[in-house]
Amino acid sequence: MGRVIDFEAWRTEHRLEVREDETQPDERPLRRLERAICRLDDLVARGTGRISSRVEAELLAITRAVTAGHTEEAVERAERLAERLEHPSARAQ
Repeated sequence: MGRVIDFEAWRTEHRLEVREDETQPDERPLRRLERAICRLDDLVARGTGRISSRVEAELLAITRAVTAGHTEEAVERAERLAERLEHPSARAQ
């Protein structure tokens, strides 16, 4: 025979705890990703209105990583791309 579960009673007995990665409490992946995306948005907006195929490919890779739930990979790619675009040689063109 099946069991009937009273969800209200279950909720009072159980507590769901959601914790971020405790190894880097000040550098949580989603916050890092948000900062990197803001940097990229600003850099692309200040540009010529066109982006290179290499930058476009990297932006697509970041999008795919986010979509697949690979937040850390997306963060690393976004931060690396922002650093590359912030370098003076990137604006010399």
